[in-house]
Amino acid sequence: MKKSKKLWKYLVKCGKIKGINLRSDSLKYTFDFKEIGESVDFCTVKAEGFKTACASLSFMIPLSEDASLFALIPNILTRSSMEYPTLTHLEKKLATLYGAEIGVDVSKIGENQVLKLAICCIDDRFALDDENIVEECCKVLFELVYKPKFSEGMFLEDEVESEKRLLAEQLGAEISDKRVYAKNRLEEIMCADELYGINRLGTIDAINAVTKEELTKAYKKLLKEAKVLLSVSANGSVETEGIKKLFLEYAENTERTPVKNETLYVESAEDVTYVKETAPVKQGKLVMGFRLGMKDRNDDYAAKRIMSDVFGGNPNSKLFKVVREEMSLCYYCSSRMLRAKGIMLVQSGIESFNEEKAKNAILDQLEEIKKGNFTEEDLDASKKFLEDAFKSVSDSPEALDSWFTTQIEHSEYLYPEDYINMFKDVTKEDVIRAANDVTLDTVFMLEGTEDEEEACE
Repeated sequence: MKKSKKLWKYLVKCGKIKGINLRSDSLKYTFDFKEIGESVDFCTVKAEGFKTACASLSFMIPLSEDASLFALIPNILTRSSMEYPTLTHLEKKLATLYGAEIGVDVSKIGENQVLKLAICCIDDRFALDDENIVEECCKVLFELVYKPKFSEGMFLEDEVESEKRLLAEQLGAEISDKRVYAKNRLEEIMCADELYGINRLGTIDAINAVTKEELTKAYKKLLKEAKVLLSVSANGSVETEGIKKLFLEYAENTERTPVKNETLYVESAEDVTYVKETAPVKQGKLVMGFRLGMKDRNDDYAAKRIMSDVFGGNPNSKLFKVVREEMSLCYYCSSRMLRAKGIMLVQSGIESFNEEKAKNAILDQLEEIKKGNFTEEDLDASKKFLEDAFKSVSDSPEALDSWFTTQIEHSEYLYPEDYINMFKDVTKEDVIRAANDVTLDTVFMLEGTEDEEEACE
């Protein structure tokens, strides 16, 4: 582990200086990072062979009770602007850009809410008459974000109401998906006294209560206080200096007083919280939340990530082979490490009468890892699985954009290979040590009734 820790510290140090320019030889792309303003990062990924490009603007703001307000902002910004006053005008413009597409995303990274607006288009070399399609698409993106269509200094009432309805429907769909609902409820219960317990979309009641005045105020607060990441992933022939200059022109009159938020890491659980609910589904949902003993996002990360994968992260893992396949206790059973909060979730779909058996079997397999009852082949299988997953990041501009966007919280922009190299150095003893740091914090059981004839996944 010494070698990987040394590499980590060196790369993190590099990430905190004014610029990085690193070369990924195996995946054939170059990543560059610069600070171009106060809490404003500009990341460019130049890859060989891509036929499309992706540019995005991400805003990171601390999670709060205003989550619903902020979650509405990306959607309403992509409806119109001063230059594109209606969706029709915007769609016509995108059509002239060879069918460029705009998308939005709201995520939770640690105890921060990240709002992302992205635009994807063809690469410049496929455009007619040497057009700078990528830069023109970025201009559309900046226009939407920094010059929204206001009436009397506020968002339009009908557009606000329309987006409220759509966001409430999105959150309602997540509640209806019992697998997602159970995971979200576990996080809400486990982190009830922590900001992480807040849903990234807020609540339906909060969404319905939003006014145009409040939304306009939240938008201005976002531009003022959020950390900003401008990311461009494209073929190496695309000139990005013009994109940076264009962004600075659009953002130059924006008042900036960025706020910082440090995610709270709880190292261990003092006792176990148990909550049960019922729902009209045949298949019960058992979710277990564990504290990983982490003081921060870098604390023994590689060993803990491998441990989580050996436990339940791939088809060769303990939970899959033993609890699901050999014991037939679960329809699905897997573990997932949430590094940005230092916790691990185990999600499973079970027959409700098997709750105790499934819970005990899951805990037994964790104890087996703590005792070292797994093979070097198990360890190698997890390393290979993670290596393949991390290498797939270079499959598309969108995947690369997403990869670097998820690192916005600490501006520690690292290549997938950097993590792969860390994983290679993890030993069986490291995994055993990491497992012994794990404590069970919360158990949430969504018990199915017999009202539904078919099982839900």
